[in-house]
Amino acid sequence: MAKYTGEEVGDDWIPSTVMSGAGWKARGDRKPKEKRVPFNRPTPYQIYEALPFVRRYFMYWMKHTFDKEKLFINTFQPLKHKPYYGVPCGGIGCGAIGRDFRGGFCKFSLRPGLVEHKVDVVAADQFIISVRENDTCIYQKVLSAADVHRSGNQLSTWDFTFPKKNVNYRGLFPRSWTTFRIPELGITVTIRQVSPVLPHNYEDTTYPVCLFVIDVENTTTSKEYEVSIAFTFRNGTGNRRWERESECSAVKFETPGPSDSESNPGLEKVTGISLYHTISSMPCTYGLATTHKNDSILSVCERFDPARNGAAFWNHLQQTGDVPSCEEECAVNAREMAVAVCNRFRLSPGTKKTHDYALSWDMPKVHFGSVARSYHRRYTRFFEAAEAGSAADSLCVRALHLRNKWEEEIEKWQSPILNHEKLPDWYKSAIFNELYFITDGGTVWFEFDEQWAEHEMHLSEYTKEKMKSIGRFGYLESWEYRMVNTYDVHFYASYALAELWPQLELTVQSEFTDQVYHSIEKPTRFHMEGDWANVKTASRVPHDLGNPADEPWIATNAYVMHDTGKWKDLNMKYVLTSWRDYVVLSEEHQEFLFHTWPAVKMIMLEALENWDQNGDGMIENFGKADQTYDAWQMEGVSAYCGSLWLASLRVSIEMARLMGEEATENLFRVTLNKAKKVFIDTLWTGTYFRFCERSRSRETVMADQLCGYWFLQSVSPEMVDDLLPNHMVRSALDTIYRLNVCRFGNGQMGAVNGMKPNGVVDREYIQADEMWTGVTYAVASLLIQQGEVEKAFHTASGSYLTCFEQTGLQYQTPEALYESKFYRAIGYMRPLSIWAMQWSLKKHCGLNTSQERLPKLPTTSTSSIQEKEEDAMKRMTVETSASEDSSSLGYVSDYREESKISTRIR
Repeated sequence: MAKYTGEEVGDDWIPSTVMSGAGWKARGDRKPKEKRVPFNRPTPYQIYEALPFVRRYFMYWMKHTFDKEKLFINTFQPLKHKPYYGVPCGGIGCGAIGRDFRGGFCKFSLRPGLVEHKVDVVAADQFIISVRENDTCIYQKVLSAADVHRSGNQLSTWDFTFPKKNVNYRGLFPRSWTTFRIPELGITVTIRQVSPVLPHNYEDTTYPVCLFVIDVENTTTSKEYEVSIAFTFRNGTGNRRWERESECSAVKFETPGPSDSESNPGLEKVTGISLYHTISSMPCTYGLATTHKNDSILSVCERFDPARNGAAFWNHLQQTGDVPSCEEECAVNAREMAVAVCNRFRLSPGTKKTHDYALSWDMPKVHFGSVARSYHRRYTRFFEAAEAGSAADSLCVRALHLRNKWEEEIEKWQSPILNHEKLPDWYKSAIFNELYFITDGGTVWFEFDEQWAEHEMHLSEYTKEKMKSIGRFGYLESWEYRMVNTYDVHFYASYALAELWPQLELTVQSEFTDQVYHSIEKPTRFHMEGDWANVKTASRVPHDLGNPADEPWIATNAYVMHDTGKWKDLNMKYVLTSWRDYVVLSEEHQEFLFHTWPAVKMIMLEALENWDQNGDGMIENFGKADQTYDAWQMEGVSAYCGSLWLASLRVSIEMARLMGEEATENLFRVTLNKAKKVFIDTLWTGTYFRFCERSRSRETVMADQLCGYWFLQSVSPEMVDDLLPNHMVRSALDTIYRLNVCRFGNGQMGAVNGMKPNGVVDREYIQADEMWTGVTYAVASLLIQQGEVEKAFHTASGSYLTCFEQTGLQYQTPEALYESKFYRAIGYMRPLSIWAMQWSLKKHCGLNTSQERLPKLPTTSTSSIQEKEEDAMKRMTVETSASEDSSSLGYVSDYREESKISTRIR
């Protein structure tokens, strides 16, 4: 290859204006500022307490020695984060393909509900640039600065040495921009990745496809080049289990251009290749395609061997600017096969040219781990050829033709937030980038199948009709907590669905309604307490709908750590979510109310009968971890479950009124009045609601103590005055902000779950000393509802900035962060609750309306808030002492002495 000796651009050259917008940004040599690992350091006392559990769980773990994927949680081998993830590829529920922000493809999740996080960048899945001058190649490299691990001489002739410092990235889900700077040539390549994740769209959003819009710019004033951009892809997912699973084959395809066919007016000609293979015995077809431009020359490689040194492919591209039609050493039916498409074009000085590429993965019929039955992905509804596994070409063509429309819809959706001058820059990135999980959360979206009723006789006609219209939706609790639609977590995350795809949320809620009546009379032993009970109890909301390594929807309640039939929060969360989904999403459709009310009534009456131990109207916790904080024990009346109970009573009153059931309405009204008094008398300290009535964390300030109040105020703010006096709510929130936020992680890490009144983190139980990212967003949402917008954004910024800017946890936000060193459960569902903040900004601050009530906020830093925070921390020392005096074990509520409370608040 000839050496180029022409113009050169210095290292201080600015890559592109596309990097100046909102989003998560990184250079190719970026390293995390802070090193983190999965949590592995419980205290000696916590270890001692957990010994019986460890013994029971170890036996279960050993049963799966050779197939750890079957574990619903692999406690002994938690997933480690990879600090180079970027925006994933794909729509919703169709499987996803991960991206390395430096340019690679990685972390495939094409098997339903299973995320192959351990798969690194696939060497053969690449974009390659080849530059020619005077018919001689002067430059050819893989457009990726990712670290590539290759076995033997695999693709050893390919040049993977693109300088990391010359790569810049900006991610703003569902799009990203990666700029590759070649200063010695004065060439810049920008790859814009576009996935069809479109709000309120229930068709295009299901497509298993991703677009790559590639801009190549010649910044020189005198050099003309011939540039080739090749796109290569191999069979499998990078997992050795599937690399040689089946024979592969490839078929070239081409559509007529606007001048070739009257039936295709105005649409660009598309050329591509389909690669047929299997993944875990499920047929899958990859499609690669690109569009014709007037001056471009297209070439297609129908096969080459990705396991060999790649010399024939690489040299042919280098010598001709085109990919070879095939590699003779690769058999037509080889077990390892890669394909490629290539666009070659002239690039004059000072010009830029754009070419579109598409990647599709047609995997229409899939199964879960136990292979009990098959499912058709939702997108098959819209492609006739998908049933036969022959829709990869159609998916590519449709995506390329709809690219402009999709980007217009994305910009229409995002622009009101991105262009809002009062919203902080970090929030503009967080609100969209946290949505990555809706694609990359092991998400499934299936077409309805009448045969489901054979195994799921509990499915109601109402739910089946919803599924026939919208399909069936599911997503994981976490990449490593393999449970579909974990309900206690979905309660927080559901705001993303309710805001953006409300029909999906209604379908999920309808299905959980049917699950309330369902039972699984199969005794099992639960790992944590060692007790025996049925897997699923009637009149209880299930914890989850199953493990994708087993058979979701048939084998529900995969979580056998605890008997969740005893959990206090699941049923209450169902009641509140039913109310929200009725009021906000389906009030004009009374059928939803008729569908949910019998279940609501039943579980509320059951709670009164079984969980109100002393008949005072308030439910009690049993001294075990019987709620979403499943390692943090509550006993007696608790702030968390108690607030959920109060809110559930209030909405049950309203639902009973709408249903004309006066006696039930009166029962719940009387119960609410009694329960409210008990809640305040038992838990109110004068400044906050204590954690619970009896436990080692009794006096702890819990960040999530007003969970029920928050949820109800987000839906029906006119009702919350019936729960708690507003001055108590504001005082509790102020205490949470001063202690859980400002005293944790230097005030820059969000809200720690538990903080003692003296400003010391509660370490009595695992989870008490964690900051839960999704709960932090929920607390911020409540602060917005109470008019504390600046405090809200400061609180929430700690969660986002720690994950995305400090620790390399971007696009894999964990459930929990510790103050230092550790995290827990990467790729988690709950952080989707950031959409509760957007919900509150719209509902309570009138965002983007003529009645907007939003103060000017810091856009790029938290410096002004930090100064206020430090002042608050200084003042708090004296106030905490007073609080401790009034929070002794014998303290009686000042509920009836509001003047004294007001004095304390001041």
